[in-house]
Amino acid sequence: MPRLTLRWKLLLFAVAIAVVPILVAGRTMIRIGEDELKSSANEQLLGVASELSREINDVFEGSWLGPLLLIRNAIDDDQLGVEEKIAILTLGISDIADIVALQITVDGADIPLIVTKDDFSKSLQAAGLDPLEVLRVSPEQVRALRESEIVVAEDAIYVPESDNWLATIVLPLRSRIAGADAVLSARIDLHRLWQIIYGNPFTKVGFLTVVDRKGREVLNAGQRDLSHHAMVADAMTLLSSSTRSLGVAPYARPDGEVMLGAYAFPRPFRWALLVELRQRDAYLAVEKMTRSLVLWGAAGLAVAVLGAIALAFGISRPILEIDRVAGEVAKGNFAVRVLRGVRLNDEIGDLARRMNAMIVGLAERLQLEKFVSLGTITAIRGAEQYGVRLGGARHRATMLFCDIRGYTAFAEQHEPDLVIDVLNFYFQHLAGLVKEHHGDIDKFVGDQILAVFAGEGGEGYAVRCALAMQAKMSELSADRPSWNLAVGVGINTGDVIMGAMGSVERMDYTVLGDAVNVAARLCSLAERGQSLVSQTTFEAIGEITDLRIEALAPIQLKGKRDPVQLYQVCPNPTVGLVAERDTCAVEAD
Repeated sequence: MPRLTLRWKLLLFAVAIAVVPILVAGRTMIRIGEDELKSSANEQLLGVASELSREINDVFEGSWLGPLLLIRNAIDDDQLGVEEKIAILTLGISDIADIVALQITVDGADIPLIVTKDDFSKSLQAAGLDPLEVLRVSPEQVRALRESEIVVAEDAIYVPESDNWLATIVLPLRSRIAGADAVLSARIDLHRLWQIIYGNPFTKVGFLTVVDRKGREVLNAGQRDLSHHAMVADAMTLLSSSTRSLGVAPYARPDGEVMLGAYAFPRPFRWALLVELRQRDAYLAVEKMTRSLVLWGAAGLAVAVLGAIALAFGISRPILEIDRVAGEVAKGNFAVRVLRGVRLNDEIGDLARRMNAMIVGLAERLQLEKFVSLGTITAIRGAEQYGVRLGGARHRATMLFCDIRGYTAFAEQHEPDLVIDVLNFYFQHLAGLVKEHHGDIDKFVGDQILAVFAGEGGEGYAVRCALAMQAKMSELSADRPSWNLAVGVGINTGDVIMGAMGSVERMDYTVLGDAVNVAARLCSLAERGQSLVSQTTFEAIGEITDLRIEALAPIQLKGKRDPVQLYQVCPNPTVGLVAERDTCAVEAD
């Protein structure tokens, strides 16, 4: 969780006081408005759907089915001959709107009797079509509709050349013609339905669509497949059942547009009439209300922020200044001081002054830490209550002595300032290698370094540190051949006494013991570029593939009764640190 400053807390508190009441009240009003508008939109959608469905039903029953029943009744009159029945068909087709073809199909007859409307036939001919081929109802279709007792064919016919939609109505005749069953069928031009649906004023704000039982668009030249639309899928489910009730539901189109929709099912056809309205259009009033609320909320927020800024800056500026200074101190900048708020005669002023005093103390402590070892610092931290006491404890550790060869001659030939600079230059690099290899520099003695490697694996770290020192000295000397400096390294492992030595007024935290003396004498025996390790160190490191260890002749060391076995360590030329050296070469002094 991100940390909030005092200034931000004050700002957020003021903003919450100003904005939260407005947001709560506004959200409640918006929710009420959305519910009301949704109810109103649903009523509008259902009203349009039911109205259009009723108009389609009225057209079918009043303009098409009713006149066709009269024609059928007239044709069923046994007293009329064929010529009279043809006359009835001719007069009927000329008087009944939208009927473009009437046909009598007699069972067993090869050719049905068909009468077409002249103007519609001419339009088909102008489009390059044969009117009889387009308007004729095949005997198979007539038979299928009669057997299923369906009055209106489920699928409308689209004639793309003339852009016409045709419906088929089939009415079986009760009387027989020439001793055979007969059927009266009609082709209906659906242009009037198109005008009723797409001429509705609702199309200016919403969408009207008619789909068949397969989800295909009807009365539209595009004939799109809309079965993947959620609302169309629901309508298709109802079409396949006996349910024909009105429905309304919100849903999202495949393109992500959120819609409000309703559907109705005209009785004559197996169609679904879809009435849709974009939700954002339905909630336009809510959008305006929200915009107004946002404006007022922004005004309230601006007033709250201005007031909060004045309050926050007056109270938090000194505290933020102290926080900034603390951050700089954490980065190691001890030259920074708290300037703002120091003169305040309150708790913040006291805090600022104490912060400055603390920075001075930390700066002094940091400088002192550079003159003592890590072991000294650890001992001080572990003795907070009673202070560091004289004495020590026995520990097993590995000591590394590193001595700069050629330094005495270099000091005699150069000015003291340069001598000191060169010594510090090499110590800077060598001390960094000790730290990298988990060691602790106990002390600098002239041109010597005493480093202590304690803990598990300290022997290996010490040996690798020695090799790194030799490699670094070779690298530095290559750029400064006139200085003619190198190092010799001695390493020994054993039990030492670690602790505070001296007096209660002046003490030194160091390591003492025979193991330290052995490491020092090994260092004095090491030639330029040579690293010597004792028997105990050799046994501790074991077999390490990246090291090459050569046994040397035992040497009698001062203070030792028996000769001491020595080993020279260097990188393995195949996998070690310096691949180009294949022997433990020692520079001539």
